Amino acid sequence: MIDNYYKNENSRTNYARTAELIMLKTFDDVVGEQNIDKIVFEFSMNGNFFIYPKYKKDYKKTLNEQKCRDIIKKVWIRMHDYIEADLPITKKVMRVDAAITMFEERGMKDVAKLLSFRRTSKVNLTCFEGYEIYLYGSVANSTGAIRSFDLHPYKNGFFLMLPEPDDPDAILDIDLIENLFEAQSNAYRLAHMLECENIADLNEYVVQGKTTELILTSEHIFDSQLSEVASEIISSSKKFVFLAGPSSSGKTSTAFRLAYTLRRYGIVPRVVSADNYYLDYAKRKLDENGNPDFESIDALDLEQFNNDMTALLKGEEVELPYYNFKTGRREYKGDKITLGKRDILIVEGIHCLNEQFSWSIPSEAKYKVCVSALPPLNIDEHNRVTSSDLRLIRRLVRDSRSRANGAAATLQRWPDVRKGEEKNIFPYTKDADAILNSAIIYELAAIKPYAERILFGVPRDSDEYFKAKELLKILDFVIPISTDLIPQHSIVREFIGGSCLDVG
Repeated sequence: MIDNYYKNENSRTNYARTAELIMLKTFDDVVGEQNIDKIVFEFSMNGNFFIYPKYKKDYKKTLNEQKCRDIIKKVWIRMHDYIEADLPITKKVMRVDAAITMFEERGMKDVAKLLSFRRTSKVNLTCFEGYEIYLYGSVANSTGAIRSFDLHPYKNGFFLMLPEPDDPDAILDIDLIENLFEAQSNAYRLAHMLECENIADLNEYVVQGKTTELILTSEHIFDSQLSEVASEIISSSKKFVFLAGPSSSGKTSTAFRLAYTLRRYGIVPRVVSADNYYLDYAKRKLDENGNPDFESIDALDLEQFNNDMTALLKGEEVELPYYNFKTGRREYKGDKITLGKRDILIVEGIHCLNEQFSWSIPSEAKYKVCVSALPPLNIDEHNRVTSSDLRLIRRLVRDSRSRANGAAATLQRWPDVRKGEEKNIFPYTKDADAILNSAIIYELAAIKPYAERILFGVPRDSDEYFKAKELLKILDFVIPISTDLIPQHSIVREFIGGSCLDVG
């Protein structure tokens, strides 16, 4: 039965949310609700959730590393007890004002504040053994739906580990990427410093008239990241910067902004898209559906790219190609360059972190940058805004604006895009010299009006309607802001339009 329940992405999301519910209830049992400030679901890595338990000050004074591990062990045991008992999970409808009062009395201020921005008069709560919580989305009907999970202590928190997509009896590896973990943690530290850790906090900025302050601060934070990376590139004396990231991470904007940051230091940068080295359409290998594969590294003319880069490294002149997507052919238009003493070449593309892509360039000549949208802004302490959902919302808006693609078409292709990322990008993130977090704290408020209009156009009878509805529920919590004050060079502009950069 669990195999059927776990057969698709929506079911796996419900499975994870059910495991989260049981874990939250169990923490209250083991630690005591009065000793818990909040249990924060910070981010996921390889499908596993990193969770940070924040205890009340007096209780925290009694803890050390071993006691924290003992707590997690006790939670693990009690979770198994609940699962074996196969207890019912139910729903309860409550008036919003009553729910706000209840969560305030329980010290769950983030949830209470989030609900204060709800337009509806009622809210659905999830209930289990007397524990009532607001969860974004559906769960299983009983605790017995959970068959496999684990808890793995790490640093100041732990990972809730879930089953593999193809085998609900096998737990996913943590596959910990330390530089990515640090980038995610830094994002949360900055959000905490700005007192903007969730959507309710963002809404407070808006209603208090502090939108301009948040926009300028957020953009300055990204500028600071760029300056730090630029300084490292210059100190390393490397001639090539290879920049990669998943779909809609803002690679193009980041590449140009990094170039302009380098100019501040007297460097002459040149941005090149790896897409210009695509093989001609007729020479392309076909994917499993019989279409030319744009995602595979084999779609690129690696030999020509490496010949050109080697020649540049030797100080020779090279004519760079241009790929014409309309004709499906690579063209040459007289774009000749050399790399002088102060020149740096920035190459951006999905395969740029893969050594196979730049095999001929010695490691001492290249600096690798991963651009990833790592949102620090959760819905509330228990409900996350995932990197995948943020990037999908970005892509929906950009595809509609610049590529005339409807929302249903973009949603339909997204699972294949994600598979390509898992194969071609994420395995190489650990090799990056730097990770640039392109998630901008205020962006959901800026992008909401564009995304809602597009998502409401998804037909109710389509396979993509469920995902569209899920994204609309996230956006429903957000108070929109005017985009007039967003700088023209902002990454957000790559998606909503109005960018001064050549982002297509």
